[in-house]
Amino acid sequence: MALVTRSKDGLCRRQSSLAFVITAVLAATAPAMVQGQTQSQGSSGLLEEIVVTARKREELATDVPLSVSAYNANQLESLKIRDMTNLAVAMPNVATDDIGTIKGTANFSIRGLGINSSIPSIDPTVGVFVDGVYIGVNNGLVLDMFDIASIEVLRGPQGTLFGRNVTGGAILINTKRPTEQLEFSARGAIDGGGDGGLSQYYMASVSGPLSDNLGGRLSIYHNSDDGWFENEFNGEDHGESNTTIFRPVLSWDLNDRVNMVFRWEHLESDGDGPASQSHTNGLGIPAAFANFDRDSFNFSIDEPGFFDFEKDLFTWETNWSVDWGNGTITNIFGWREYNAESVSDIDAQPVWLFHAPAFLDTEQWSNELRYNGQFDRSNVTFGLFVFDNEID
Repeated sequence: MALVTRSKDGLCRRQSSLAFVITAVLAATAPAMVQGQTQSQGSSGLLEEIVVTARKREELATDVPLSVSAYNANQLESLKIRDMTNLAVAMPNVATDDIGTIKGTANFSIRGLGINSSIPSIDPTVGVFVDGVYIGVNNGLVLDMFDIASIEVLRGPQGTLFGRNVTGGAILINTKRPTEQLEFSARGAIDGGGDGGLSQYYMASVSGPLSDNLGGRLSIYHNSDDGWFENEFNGEDHGESNTTIFRPVLSWDLNDRVNMVFRWEHLESDGDGPASQSHTNGLGIPAAFANFDRDSFNFSIDEPGFFDFEKDLFTWETNWSVDWGNGTITNIFGWREYNAESVSDIDAQPVWLFHAPAFLDTEQWSNELRYNGQFDRSNVTFGLFVFDNEID
């Protein structure tokens, strides 16, 4: 069997953590190790300077004494990045694979540190942070990205500023904020090939001021895929999926010192189960009922299966500029709920041997409170982080 990923039915787990970190960082003169920008010689957009938050404050990537691969919105567009799996091609020692019996399961590794499992109770070694919120499970992460302000890949370990589960590193995904001027953009694409049908993509965003101190942004995305594969069991197309995402954002300036940003992202996705293939194993033993070449995409399964999941992510970020150390007090509250059901043909055969139903319900919340300020040549960051995650 070519693809057998494990799942546990009825698994119930509760995670909670409390972390306190104080860090004093002296001004560094060592040059940053920034990869991923050398691919840019053919496009001026890829030569732009990038602002990163790898040390919990905004600074140029060239000023950060860390191994960072960073891309801003223009560079992501120039590189035609669709999801995280596309980025790994340009980043050495980084693998951002989607491996699992359900779409969107992240199995990331950096410098050889990673996991290869879709069991949600297994903690990752590469942490993913969306708008400053740590994502507690690796399900529902590798999906089409749109309206992204920047992506930062920090090679690990990164535990000093990012806590647990970042031994391999951390990936920071930052979505776009409301703009000061009215802005609208839209994009569509259709592709296809082989014996399958077409895949259609549509995305649009509108942004601008709603009042003197309130700005708004709305982004919408939809993908409809007819399926690229052909199931030789019945000759039908396989791999159909539909994904819809919308993300409203509000930015509110309470006064000259305090700004609040509210974000909500809702996602719905459903489609066929995995295209599992059986072939001759490493001992040279062929499969019993159907056997295919490892280098082909041929397969025959009697259970097409399905997946159906829904995700909501809410974040509330507050930034308060203070005189002490000319610093900023930041508070980020995050809440995420993810619900999924699926059926997979694990035996990868045109007869019934092992078909696996599964469900997953997760709910997490977290809050990070921190201060960052500059005192002469010393930059000081300290904060408090609380995290709770329930997995059924």
